[in-house]
Amino acid sequence: MRNIIHYVVEGVLLIAVIILFVLVLPGKGGSTSTASTAGDDSDVVGKTLPIAYVDVDSLLQNYNYAIDLNEQMSKKYENSRANMTEKLRRLQAEGAEFQRKYETNAFLSRERAEAEQQRLLKKQEELQKLEAELTKELADEQTRMNEDLRQTIITQLRQYNKDKHYHIIYGKINENIIYAENAYNITAEVIDYLNRQHAVSPLARPAN
Repeated sequence: MRNIIHYVVEGVLLIAVIILFVLVLPGKGGSTSTASTAGDDSDVVGKTLPIAYVDVDSLLQNYNYAIDLNEQMSKKYENSRANMTEKLRRLQAEGAEFQRKYETNAFLSRERAEAEQQRLLKKQEELQKLEAELTKELADEQTRMNEDLRQTIITQLRQYNKDKHYHIIYGKINENIIYAENAYNITAEVIDYLNRQHAVSPLARPAN
């Protein structure tokens, strides 16, 4: 019998929650941070453009709301897996008992043996159906959590940007931004802002 447990959520870490987010916001003067160009023979000093980026992987690993959602999803996954594992264990035990009775001619009639075999097959089908339902339920829950997290981050970034006045905030994932001066990296500042906002949010309260 194939593995009953095969969830679409394997790592349960909300890694793919934001494939790439780009906020395009109306400028209000732009960022005025200064950055020197590289090279000892250059005396050109310019201002950074009104753009910035956030390292999404770092954000997801350090944003407390993302951590909370990850823990919630992990618990749901573990509970479902434990439930399915127990049901599978019971079915296997019943199957082994059926095999023992069949081999020792313990059934009173051939009809009784066939009826018991059909009962076990039906139970197996029901278990497979339950597996599919739980898999879909977990996938739907993962999608909902991902969207909640994405919308929360975007909403908070818009609020954060009211004072910063960036025109664009990119989401950096892997090497989709090949190179950028460190002055454009606002990851730590954004994480700190998000966590401070989350600390006073109803979302931070433990669920009953």
